[in-house]
Amino acid sequence: MEKALVFDIWANHAYFRKGFTATSTISYPFPSRTTIAGLVSAILGLERDSYYDLFRKDNSKVSIQILNPIKKFRVNLNYINTKEGFLLSDIKNQGKRTQIQAEFLKDVKYRIYLYLQNKKVMNQLFDLISNHKSVYTPCLGISECLANFQMVGDDFLEVEDGVIESEVLIDSIVPQSSEIVIESGKKYGIIKSPGFMNQKRVVTSYLEHYYEENGKPIKISSNDYFKIGEDNVIFF
Repeated sequence: MEKALVFDIWANHAYFRKGFTATSTISYPFPSRTTIAGLVSAILGLERDSYYDLFRKDNSKVSIQILNPIKKFRVNLNYINTKEGFLLSDIKNQGKRTQIQAEFLKDVKYRIYLYLQNKKVMNQLFDLISNHKSVYTPCLGISECLANFQMVGDDFLEVEDGVIESEVLIDSIVPQSSEIVIESGKKYGIIKSPGFMNQKRVVTSYLEHYYEENGKPIKISSNDYFKIGEDNVIFF
């Protein structure tokens, strides 16, 4: 891995629903690896379920940095039974609506670091993002959370191996396997989220990460990391 594509993405709102929450849904604080794969594929215009081989463990690397503090709020959502129809007038039975509380994120901004072994796709993605274009409109979680994006730098960024002599600050989220150094004044969290899916959209493995809720860097004393521009990141 010599170079990576780096871009910022932001939105007024985001909704990364945890799959195990239903009656009162909770959002992940940042997009999972599978969500990032879907986001990138939407920018590229790839068909649904056609891109999983692009984002395998052995041919892709992803990292994400939280740029804005995580802010949450709750909204009541009205769901309808689409098995009976997509319009309320089509639904004849009682209980046309089901109202649930959903946790959304506000004023979100992330930095995404991406490497794909497929150079052709990487170049296509670079052409689109550098010209602020996308085939499908990017969103953060659901289609109502439209997102904007911007390339970081004017080209692919060099990826250099980092060397830990004692301790180092990591700008991205950090794998749970890392030895982190707790610092005062920082608010830490740990999240387990989907990492990889198969062609049937079944999650085959999960990833667990530490993060700092205000986007501050996390100090670690062990783990491989990379320098990309001025940022220290750990890929997953």
